[in-house]
Amino acid sequence: FLHQVHYPDVEKVEWLNKTVKQMWPYVCQFVEKLFKETIEPAIKETNAHLSTFGFIKIDLGDQPLRINGVKVYSENVDKRQIIMDLQISFVGNTEIDVDVKRYYCRAGIKSIQLHGVLRVILEPLLGSMPLVGALSVFFLKKPLLDINWTGLTNILDIPGLNGFSDHMIQDIISTYMVLPNRITVPLIDEVELAQLRFPMPKGVLRIHFLEAQNLEVKDTYLGGLIKGKSDPYGMLLVSNQLFRSKTIKECLHPKWNEVYEALVYEHSGQHLEIELFDEDPDKDDFLGSLIIDLSELHKEQKVDEWFDLEEVATGKLHLRLEWLSLYPSAEKLDQVLRSIRANDNLSSTLLVVYLDSASNLPVRTSGKKVSIDPNPFVKLTVGQKMYTSKVRYKTSEPLWEEAFPFLINNPHTQELEIEVWEHPKSMNIKQRLQQLQNGSGLSQYPLGEVQLTIRHSSQRNKLIVVVHACRNLIALTKDGLDPFIRLYLLPDKSRSGRRKTSTLKKTLNPIYDQSFEFSVSIVELHRRTLDVAVKNGGGLLSKHKVLLGKAVVDLASEDVSKGWTRWYHLTEDGSKKIIQT
Repeated sequence: FLHQVHYPDVEKVEWLNKTVKQMWPYVCQFVEKLFKETIEPAIKETNAHLSTFGFIKIDLGDQPLRINGVKVYSENVDKRQIIMDLQISFVGNTEIDVDVKRYYCRAGIKSIQLHGVLRVILEPLLGSMPLVGALSVFFLKKPLLDINWTGLTNILDIPGLNGFSDHMIQDIISTYMVLPNRITVPLIDEVELAQLRFPMPKGVLRIHFLEAQNLEVKDTYLGGLIKGKSDPYGMLLVSNQLFRSKTIKECLHPKWNEVYEALVYEHSGQHLEIELFDEDPDKDDFLGSLIIDLSELHKEQKVDEWFDLEEVATGKLHLRLEWLSLYPSAEKLDQVLRSIRANDNLSSTLLVVYLDSASNLPVRTSGKKVSIDPNPFVKLTVGQKMYTSKVRYKTSEPLWEEAFPFLINNPHTQELEIEVWEHPKSMNIKQRLQQLQNGSGLSQYPLGEVQLTIRHSSQRNKLIVVVHACRNLIALTKDGLDPFIRLYLLPDKSRSGRRKTSTLKKTLNPIYDQSFEFSVSIVELHRRTLDVAVKNGGGLLSKHKVLLGKAVVDLASEDVSKGWTRWYHLTEDGSKKIIQT
């Protein structure tokens, strides 16, 4: 989705560039601290192979960032904040060197280009010096980023990173710079930093995706002599929240009557973006698009109208849009509950859980009475919605500092369930077998786990799956296993659609680090499923050539374009999958 932002009231910004130039050495100091204290520990935690990762040089260069235009928002903003958008360009002779000691690997960056619209929020405004409590910055949309690497192939040779590319890494970096992620710098001590880093949304956008008329005919037969009908569905995007409607078969005037709710953290400069497609077995055809400015909607509060579809000759779309503001107390809850009349698809309440820390978690003792600190993570669940926190390794006093929003249908009848879990990485095979023998571990990790990296590259129109490893597989004989992994992108189970790793001999914890690709568009992924089977190889005549466990991965996730690396539990049919990040 591309949308051109115009800056009719862009002010003269040369004075701002002179200020940035003066401040540049101090900006560089701040960035260096950010890399060392925040980014480096985060990278070390992502992957066991990167535990010795470190930055050995961070120099942004002497070319300061340039501001090409600024827009200050004066309407519809809180009186205690200043919001401005900066059109920025950074073409830097940057030098950043990294080192992964375990693999004697060095690599780095020798120049960076970055272009985008950076939002800056100054809040809260104060009646005493320094007049502003804190500064928050983030990009509204993914910026254009181009990195000139040195020694990148060294990094990509590390187990666990095979299958990545420079484009993938740039995508991941860009994604971390975009709303709802933000960098907050407190300017005074008393500011409640958590509230600024994880602010409450400005509101909730309720989208009634109703119907369309006169859509273009895409399916034709007999060389175009007979006109067929389309099978239309919609994709809706608000910030990083993606919704897909059901498909209506053979219809040019479809009625969906679906409703979605999206959290809106910033309405100025944000848009609701909609694209319609005709579902086809090979490639889905485009049926039109629509972009709606959320600041206009915020003014109107409610809109119910037919919109002409853009980029096509014919077709219109009927939407009912409601801007829902957040009340600070529960005074009007009963009134709101009456208005949604027990419709399970609508929410009455927003619950934001701020997960801070835990203390005095139990430690385990090994055979020699040595205490072993846990690797804790937290699962938070309301109804069907579940979040998993980051894993904090080897600590009984974990600090998470993460926020999780839940849209609640009825707070009188729903519950928040919070569970602190031990990451299974810290359990050995002996303990697992004891659990299996007495039946206590069966519901948790019965057949072991498989680690996958999954990401869609829109540039190459491919789904990339990296099979990293399995752990804690269950032995069939005293000789162990000869495991391999088979992948299908369902519903395609043809021979040409099958992907298979090599077979590793006599191991319950095989490491593959093999990369596979499937040609598929991101739109089509919403109705595809990744079927992962771990099998025992054995010889040609082996009695033990059996299925060891399955995982089934749903690919209808808004994160698939930035990708993820996760451990998936193996079960007999792949159904009871519990996912850990």
